[in-house]
Amino acid sequence: MVTARLFDDPAVVEALFDALPDVVFFLKDTAGRYVVVNRTLADRCAGGDKTRLIGRRPEDLFPAVLAASYTKQDEAVLRTGRHVEGALELHLYPGGVTGWCLTTKLPLRDREGRIAGVAGISRDLHVPEEKSAGYNELVAVLDHMRSHFDEGLRIEELAAMAGFSVYQFEQRVRRLFQMSPLQLLHKLRLDEATRLLRETNLSLGEIALQTGWCDQSAFTRHFSRYAGIAPGRYRSMVGTKA
Repeated sequence: MVTARLFDDPAVVEALFDALPDVVFFLKDTAGRYVVVNRTLADRCAGGDKTRLIGRRPEDLFPAVLAASYTKQDEAVLRTGRHVEGALELHLYPGGVTGWCLTTKLPLRDREGRIAGVAGISRDLHVPEEKSAGYNELVAVLDHMRSHFDEGLRIEELAAMAGFSVYQFEQRVRRLFQMSPLQLLHKLRLDEATRLLRETNLSLGEIALQTGWCDQSAFTRHFSRYAGIAPGRYRSMVGTKA
């Protein structure tokens, strides 16, 4: 009975996600329109008014290039029925707010098993406190990653530096950061890249080399994958402050 009510009444799920200020939650129909959203998404995109989001699509809320990226991801879930699980993404919200999150999307099915929409959550990533359990045993290697992310760091070498096997190292990093060591390394590089795009007039090639990518093409590919837009478009949106 409880399970049936949970799935028959999306408002129950909506109310639960309203209590999580660091999680964006939504349900969309097959046309990509929002049918259920939580308070966090409304706060970030509609001044807290959920009714302004219902029935609208990403292109009604976000810049065209970002909306296209979100829609492409939704359409892949609708077409294949495959989940998107724990994808590291850099989100840009109206008003210039940016933040890293882990996104999960899955298909919604009707009682006949046909795909009827998409459910998704994006959970904000937070920097763990130094007093967090397990932080001390990784502090040296984390400092090394922050200082040398522009070099060709290998996960095997980082694990050995921390005194763990690769498996143990990955488990400990995931426990602290909710992401893999490779995702963390990419995040460190892209954090610096976004800063350089916002605050300097360096060329994309120069930024690529300063943030550990072998060339501009590799940098553009990875930036686009995580942010949903090319670095040049990101710079034009946020504006260089140099």
